[in-house]
Amino acid sequence: MHDGISFEQLGKRAIVLCTEPFEVTARNIARMMGLPDYPFVMVEHPIGSRTLPEIKVLAESAYEQAVPILGG
Repeated sequence: MHDGISFEQLGKRAIVLCTEPFEVTARNIARMMGLPDYPFVMVEHPIGSRTLPEIKVLAESAYEQAVPILGG
């Protein structure tokens, strides 16, 4: 979250990907950095132990969430 917000503050669009167990932490970091409504992509946890077909499903979900963030 910190890196994504830092990029945004430098005028570079960014997407932060977060898995569900870390949502509260991500929101707290955004709030502490002064952007409590900072949008980010949420996907199911875990990522690392997924099969390639499962990763593709997560990637599709992430893409659908990312497009409005980048377009906004």
